[in-house]
Amino acid sequence: MKKIHNSEDLKNAIIELERKRNVEEAAIKYEFKQTCETFKPANILKNTVSEVAASPKFRHNILNIAIGLGAGYLSKKVVVGRSAGLLKRTLGTALQFGVASLVAKKDDADGTTKKGGLFKRIFSR
Repeated sequence: MKKIHNSEDLKNAIIELERKRNVEEAAIKYEFKQTCETFKPANILKNTVSEVAASPKFRHNILNIAIGLGAGYLSKKVVVGRSAGLLKRTLGTALQFGVASLVAKKDDADGTTKKGGLFKRIFSR
C-alpha cells in the first residue's frame, strides 16, 4: 500500500479498500451459497450415487447380482412350477437362493473372476 501524505490520498485509499472489501464479500457470499448447495441432502445423495455408479467394479458387481437373481428365480420356476405344496415351495426357495449365490459369487477369494468362470463351465458342455 502506498504512503498517505494528504487527505486526497486518504480518500483514494479508502475508496480502493471499500472496492476490495465489496469484491471479497461477494466472493465469500458466492462460496457460501455453493457450499450450502453442496451440503443439501438431495445433492449429497445424488453425487454419491453418481460416483458409485461410475465405478466399473460396482457395475460388474451389480451385473453379477442381477444374473444370479435371475438364474435363481428361473431355477425355482422350473422346479416348483405354478401350484406346489408348502414343502416344494420351501425347497424351491432354498434352491433359488443357492443358485443365485452360486452364480453371483466370485470365483477367486481376492474378488476377481477366473478366465474360465462359472458361465464357461456351464455353457461349454
